[in-house]
Amino acid sequence: MKPEEAVILAPANHRERKGWRRAIAAGAIAWLAVCAFPAVAGAQADYTGPAVVPPAEAYVGGLEDEPEAALPRWRIGTEAQRTLWVHFVSPPPERPDFWDETVRAMEAWNAIGGVPIAFQRTLYGQSADVEFRWIRRFDAHQAGTTDWETDGEGWLSSAVVTLATQHEGGTPMSDEFLLLVALHELGHVIGLPHSDDPSDVMHPGNRNMAFSDRDIRSARQMYERLQPEKVSGP
Repeated sequence: MKPEEAVILAPANHRERKGWRRAIAAGAIAWLAVCAFPAVAGAQADYTGPAVVPPAEAYVGGLEDEPEAALPRWRIGTEAQRTLWVHFVSPPPERPDFWDETVRAMEAWNAIGGVPIAFQRTLYGQSADVEFRWIRRFDAHQAGTTDWETDGEGWLSSAVVTLATQHEGGTPMSDEFLLLVALHELGHVIGLPHSDDPSDVMHPGNRNMAFSDRDIRSARQMYERLQPEKVSGP
């Protein structure tokens, strides 16, 4: 990662078929780390909403250690694992190698045991559950966004991840930096909120190439504690 690079990630947006609303909070999240990697200087986020929780064994916990009821999830059905088909809409502007970093991020999530979600690339956009789109840079201080869409019953039905290839000032992002952002945004794709612990991949200023124990516990807890009749569906 280049010394001047800092991960700045926005919250996921939640789109229902009846209209748009934010899943995590109104407004953008910005978390700017200003020191060279791997050190992270003190930074301040402009977000204090309910999706960021204090450090604990899992950051999706609610009352009596139950997962947060409002967190979005994919319907798993009766199968042990659901495949989320991922389509890359177009090559990243001037950086086709970023595809490889995104695939690495997908493989990292697939390697976590106990999470009934698997990412698989498809060349057919019509059958995709998740789309990756690319822009050169955002106008705001951010590097990636995730937008969700839900079905009529509140289950996640699709997601769109948009990643920038340049920082706000036009400086190209490194491959390592893009991987950090892709790991974080894929966490949003499966439904995870932001964490306030800098050691978590789901921290809005992520600088972690490996998932923390809390990341793993949170991803597992989101799905393993669903009521059986809800998991199996109609």
